[in-house]
Amino acid sequence: MVLSGVRVIDMGRFIAGPMCAAMLGDLGADVIRVERIEGGDDRFQYLTGPRGDNGACFLQWNRNKRSLTLDPMAEGARGILRRLIATADVVVANLPREGLLELGIDYASLKAIRPDIILVHPSAFGDRGPYADRVGLDGIGQAMSGMNYLSGFGDRPTKSFASWVDCTTAMLSAYGALAALIGGDVTTKSGAVAGSPARSVTR
Repeated sequence: MVLSGVRVIDMGRFIAGPMCAAMLGDLGADVIRVERIEGGDDRFQYLTGPRGDNGACFLQWNRNKRSLTLDPMAEGARGILRRLIATADVVVANLPREGLLELGIDYASLKAIRPDIILVHPSAFGDRGPYADRVGLDGIGQAMSGMNYLSGFGDRPTKSFASWVDCTTAMLSAYGALAALIGGDVTTKSGAVAGSPARSVTR
């Protein structure tokens, strides 16, 4: 497989992060999902199964993955997470900027553990500007882009049920991760230090 030997740590939630990591898993990467002990935000969406205890989105976007549960705020768990990151090539985390800092998985912290790490950090509004600390989901993207108006009925804007903003973000994030992996390979083969251009895919 194309990404055989590449390890991805998936700390994503809902669709954009987990789908990105799943796509990398489709290409052969070893993907480890790290989830809160009580279950992530996306685990219980669109419940299905005989007991109604499996989220359809969770099942779809967590294929090809192994899993690990941690209390990310516990000091012992931080040590486990750091050791895991030291073995990884890519970390996927579509968390708010302050969430990355709080968990110690912002790019500077990751780079201190592994200098050539790739951080894939999809976010609604980027890391700069007045909206940088705001969170956003698919519906916000559809509304702010004007698509709700285009898909609505006159004075009744309508959200598309398909989460195309999140899914497109996931695909482009996976594309960016692949570019960063290839870029690191090229710099290594040319004699430079792997990841000498910062291997961070942030939007």
